[in-house]
Amino acid sequence: MTHVHVDPSVSKTPLALDAKGLPTVCVLCSHNCGLSVDVADGKIVKVRADENNPITKGYVCNKGFSIAKYAHHDQRVLHPLRRRPDGSFERIDWDTAITEIAAKLNEIREQHSPNAIALAGVGGQANHMDGNYALTFLQTIGSPFLFNAFAQEKTQHFLVGQWMFDSTPQSWFHPDIENTRFLLTLGTNPRISNRGHAANDTFKAIAENPDVQHWAIDPRETETTRQADRHLQTKPGSDAYLLLGIAAAITRGEGLADAAFIEQRTRDFAVIQNALAEVDLEEMARRSGITRELLEETARELATAESAAIMWDLAVEHLPFNTLISYLIHLISSLTGNAGQAGGNTFIETMSPPEWNPKRNAEPPRTRAAGIRGISAIGGFPMFSPTLLSEEITVDHPERIRGLIVEGANPVLSYSDAHAFREARAKLDLLVVVEPAMTETALLADYVLPTPCGYEKWEIAGFPKNYPQIEVQLRPPVIPGPEEALPEPEIYVRLSEAMGLVGPVPDALRELAPAATTPEGAAAFFAKGQELASNRAELLFWAYRTLGAELPAPSLVAVWVLSLQNAFGRRDSVLRTLGADWKEKGPFDLAMEIFRRILAHPEGVEIARTVDASENLDAHTGYEDKRIRLAPAEMLEEIARAIDTDLPTDPDYPFVLASGLRTQWNANTIQRDPSWRKGRGPHCALHLAPDDAEALGVATGDTVRIRTKRGEVTLPAEVDKKLQKGHVWMPNGFGMAYPDANGELVVQGANPNDLSDAADRDPITGCPHHKYTLCAVEKVEAAAA
Repeated sequence: MTHVHVDPSVSKTPLALDAKGLPTVCVLCSHNCGLSVDVADGKIVKVRADENNPITKGYVCNKGFSIAKYAHHDQRVLHPLRRRPDGSFERIDWDTAITEIAAKLNEIREQHSPNAIALAGVGGQANHMDGNYALTFLQTIGSPFLFNAFAQEKTQHFLVGQWMFDSTPQSWFHPDIENTRFLLTLGTNPRISNRGHAANDTFKAIAENPDVQHWAIDPRETETTRQADRHLQTKPGSDAYLLLGIAAAITRGEGLADAAFIEQRTRDFAVIQNALAEVDLEEMARRSGITRELLEETARELATAESAAIMWDLAVEHLPFNTLISYLIHLISSLTGNAGQAGGNTFIETMSPPEWNPKRNAEPPRTRAAGIRGISAIGGFPMFSPTLLSEEITVDHPERIRGLIVEGANPVLSYSDAHAFREARAKLDLLVVVEPAMTETALLADYVLPTPCGYEKWEIAGFPKNYPQIEVQLRPPVIPGPEEALPEPEIYVRLSEAMGLVGPVPDALRELAPAATTPEGAAAFFAKGQELASNRAELLFWAYRTLGAELPAPSLVAVWVLSLQNAFGRRDSVLRTLGADWKEKGPFDLAMEIFRRILAHPEGVEIARTVDASENLDAHTGYEDKRIRLAPAEMLEEIARAIDTDLPTDPDYPFVLASGLRTQWNANTIQRDPSWRKGRGPHCALHLAPDDAEALGVATGDTVRIRTKRGEVTLPAEVDKKLQKGHVWMPNGFGMAYPDANGELVVQGANPNDLSDAADRDPITGCPHHKYTLCAVEKVEAAAA
């Protein structure tokens, strides 16, 4: 068998160019389904679902079979590149790139402020090995400014969780679908988005189970609503009003609120009851497009069910009042006694153990332009919505962003308001893009640094998988990457060294490193590191340079640290998995056993098991009295604002555009080669209702122009009978320019962020309103022959 040597920062072991049945995952969405791949001549040639994967158990959707197109395409970055004055790029070596970038970052720090440096991106859907290194680098620089796509979708849930439960950033409020007797879904079409494990099978089983009711809230008819027991076809964008009406109805209806749970487990019921007394149920029903009777019936069915869970996703996270929507979901679950209970919504955990930061109630960092807070989510580092990035570059402030590192992201396509980002680019002193591909954002950069893709390096995914088990899948590389590509951890370590953020590696750590994967050796190494390091960066990056040399790849130091965190941070959960034989062992014994198991099981392995559902609420409520705060002051203000504010309309822009919907043939912007898509297409079209198509004189296949206040795009039309009049949608994951057979760049579909406005966002979190964008649609007449 032929092998190839790769850079030691990628792997110490040569990679086989030909192999079969290598375990890995799909990196195209957050579910990270287990895959088994065959490799020939260093390329992925066959993909199968991995039946041995304990996490996804042989499930995979159609997208997973296309991963070879992600790894092998014509726009890979092969060498470090530097922009010339004329806008073209020249090849440079790594030493030159690191030295020049480090000097420019230090210049910005010294002449302006550490706060003038920011990171955008960090990690992809399944590539999170870089996270600890990137955030340590940013923290050591002294900047809090991380802009991550997660923060333009989901950070409101973590903020609400902190307000109401004092839950940790590592805890996710999640529906217990397997045990519920009443499921309410909104803002999600899991039959297509694959939300949850084996969504098609799961929702088929729910539909066939006479003991379970599934009510779906969606302005569209979808694959999921067709299987539901009831479909509430609401007005587009009205979810906040419907939930507000349901919450109010529960507090007023006799026996609907769980009086015992409220008495024993909550505070401030009278306060929220008084606030909801101002809600006009008739008006909320009107705004929602349903009858008051149906609104009250929904409240009654949810509240009186033996157990009730609420499942939601992106289509409500991108609506007006999206923080209020999150709060109302948590509130309804609490009012009905379903919060933290079996069959309700429980807190699930990630591979990083829950940690209550003693400074969590301190004033958070805020943006300079709008004063919007950073929110700790997934881990302890605050993150900001990318919708805020452009204005943080252009704001008239002495500490505005001047140096930006974009890693694993493509702001031109993925962040709100592409026009604003392009304009802001001109005000940056330094733009560095760290990427496997020459993206639209990379084309604007001063430096482009190549990294291996997710199949060419050791990688790990940090999203929660199942409940109550905590599962980890550490993936070795299955194919070699470009010779000059370096993993992101190596880049951050080199930059830190060149910037003088860390001192020389102590000889004492080099001497202790060979034994640091044994319990005794790990304890000695960790103790010596804490003794010698002056900051977090030295502790981690010195370990990378010393202990990393003893591991299959130096980046695996992050997994070694993760193992320590689990052993120290959730010992009882770890013992539930390891068993009684480990009960008397110390934390370093547990940590090194976790580390051993993770390395030994590339198909995935359980490392811990959380508490039973009967203890879930207590385990994740940080308040000393273990009571849920039902009435956060910020949410009382939002309730009042929602009562007083109907959805916006504009006669010049009479349609409501839901941009960025998921289909079977889009995968964010990670898949650049369009040949992965199958079927007749077009895969990027504007869907509109038959009545609207008739009024516009449009048929399927005709070209239409979509206009907003920020821009316009043209797309083929798709007449869609599942839509209401006035409601249109287009998918995300398009707008990339990819070379055709002649090498000419061809734009695939249209970029929905050419239509979005960064100002159209939630005032609390900055999460955008992409699913409620007012627009105009007109037919584009064919040019005369």
